[in-house]
Amino acid sequence: MLGSTLIGAIAGFLVGGIAFITFDGFAQSSARPAYLVVLGKVHDREAFAKGYVAKLAPIYEKYGGEYLAVGRNHEVLEGEGAFESYVISRWPSMAAARTFWTSEEYAPLRQARIENNWGTFDVFLLEGLPSTTQGP
Repeated sequence: MLGSTLIGAIAGFLVGGIAFITFDGFAQSSARPAYLVVLGKVHDREAFAKGYVAKLAPIYEKYGGEYLAVGRNHEVLEGEGAFESYVISRWPSMAAARTFWTSEEYAPLRQARIENNWGTFDVFLLEGLPSTTQGP
């Protein structure tokens, strides 16, 4: 009993200490990036590339989006992984990503993607951790 209590106390201290150190660093900045994660299966790659992908980069750039990973080369470590392609992008904030998603520039591309059944996609918007980097 004493041994398990002592181990629990040490574990609690260590976890609390780690949380304190980690979250103390977050207090330095409230800037929280966002990540847009798209997982899917493209049905018509040629049409999708021409009608959607080729037109997307300038809109991403306008709203502050940056591609981090794009492709089909992935390894499922756990779960079903029922997707073939992925896109991961970083945005300045959740608001910036939502502004892109609801923009009048992106709306016709999204509509064409859906109406033409170029693929089946799951799209997630994730809030990132605040930056802990400090300027000069």
